[in-house]
Amino acid sequence: MNLGRSVIGRLDCLSICAIISIYLYSMVYVVDAMETVTYEFGSNCTSRSSDAYYRGYVNETRQFMVSYRGRTLKYYCSSISFHGSGTGENRRDKYKVCVTLKEFTDPDCALRLNFTNNLFGPILQTFDCVNSSDTKFCSGDDSNLYFELEVLDGKTPYLTRFRMLVTAEKVYKYEESNDAMVYGIAGAVGGTAAIVLIGGIAELVKRRFKKQRNRRHY
Repeated sequence: MNLGRSVIGRLDCLSICAIISIYLYSMVYVVDAMETVTYEFGSNCTSRSSDAYYRGYVNETRQFMVSYRGRTLKYYCSSISFHGSGTGENRRDKYKVCVTLKEFTDPDCALRLNFTNNLFGPILQTFDCVNSSDTKFCSGDDSNLYFELEVLDGKTPYLTRFRMLVTAEKVYKYEESNDAMVYGIAGAVGGTAAIVLIGGIAELVKRRFKKQRNRRHY
């Protein structure tokens, strides 16, 4: 009998510990791994509406490696854009888009890459055979960043190569209102109280069952 009670007591303890562990795990914020998406001018583009004038998004867990390898470009493949956009609980946050040049080779000075905040705005930065700084630069806060490839003087940029990393920097973190925080705390406290209550009820039922079983033996 003592062995049976000991086993039952251990099982009850394990059940309660498992419930508490699952509850605590659900409250932990899990940091997602960084996803790097590749995009190559002239390769990832077709005349389909989903590909032409490509638009991508970046955030804390998503970045792009954009490249060019001398491919022939159609007009609808020479311009792409990026926007900072959060997901999940970060969907209301705001970002700026940043670019870091990793490689730029253009021996024939055949190509220029221009960056703007909108299609008709002033040029923020230019990469070409003369200007190819690897210093990171960023768009305005919560703005798109447009990339436009321009072939110079009818040349053929088949020897041109470049790679650049497109990332996001958060410029605004959405904070829940005080009422929402109060409700969240109340929910956490209520959840803990519910676990304790369930455990107490289970213990009470077990004791009553033992009493009834003992009475039958007399």
